[in-house]
Amino acid sequence: MARIVVLCPDHDAPSGGVRRLYRHVDVLARAGFDAVLLHQKPGFRCTWFENATRVAYAADTPFRPGDWVVVPEVFGPDLAKIAPGLPKVVFNQNAYLTFTGYSVDPADRRTPYTHPEVRAALVVSDDNRDYLAYPFPRLALHRVHYGIDPLFRPAPAKRPLVAYMPRKNAADVVQVVNLLKHRGALDGFRLVPVDGQPEAAVAALLAEAAVFLSFGHPEGCPLPPLEAMASGCVVVGYHGRGGREYLLPEHAFPVEAGDVVGFARAAERVLALARTDPSQLLELGGRARAFVAENYSPRREERGIVSIWQALLSGR
Repeated sequence: MARIVVLCPDHDAPSGGVRRLYRHVDVLARAGFDAVLLHQKPGFRCTWFENATRVAYAADTPFRPGDWVVVPEVFGPDLAKIAPGLPKVVFNQNAYLTFTGYSVDPADRRTPYTHPEVRAALVVSDDNRDYLAYPFPRLALHRVHYGIDPLFRPAPAKRPLVAYMPRKNAADVVQVVNLLKHRGALDGFRLVPVDGQPEAAVAALLAEAAVFLSFGHPEGCPLPPLEAMASGCVVVGYHGRGGREYLLPEHAFPVEAGDVVGFARAAERVLALARTDPSQLLELGGRARAFVAENYSPRREERGIVSIWQALLSGR
């Protein structure tokens, strides 16, 4: 059986993309594939989430004939030069990072996405598939649906907490929070940043939070709003384009990126609802959680990953 070697940055700060690389190897290993995650630094392993992922290190794990190499899109325009002679798959978790490091010279068309050794790209949203299909119409594209860990679930009771990620478009965070603050819309609520905490601590916070403010843009398929929805939070804010498929008005309050006043107005309506009709807010959160359970389940993710790799390894 071919070995699947998944390259991963040596990055131990919380990162949804890195977490998904670990998860990808775990899914493949459980399904009986020979899969391993490859770090550069000997002994390195992410510690901010629990894992028993099969990890190897570049210095003592040479590539061998028959390997398939999975390379994250953040490895840049020369990623096809890694492991020459071996088939490669780009795991593109944010198409809006695809051209980072590229030239603006119209005559310079170097890219790994047309390299004969790059057999396919994995994408994580329909939006990202459309993005890559536009410049690279001959590229084989396979959609992976993220599965949200059951660790993310609501507490028995919600508290007047408003969670947000301060590192996502920080200037917009400052504007929206101040717009709300000076209207008194945040009175009675505690604003809680989600930044740098271990996965279990984030899950515990989202479990109790009533509202999540989403500032990520542009994104491949932003995980924090999905995890918040799975935790029964009402999400207000940017869909990041990749999240348009789930941040829907039936159970959330999507806002176009940059519309900070519109963002504040939507958040103010939600916070007012929390004061005047908390049962309606809980109903919205319940609808959001049900949507995630149906469309972003771990089982769906696992079935999809296994099916993709069966097709790739069989030449289909």
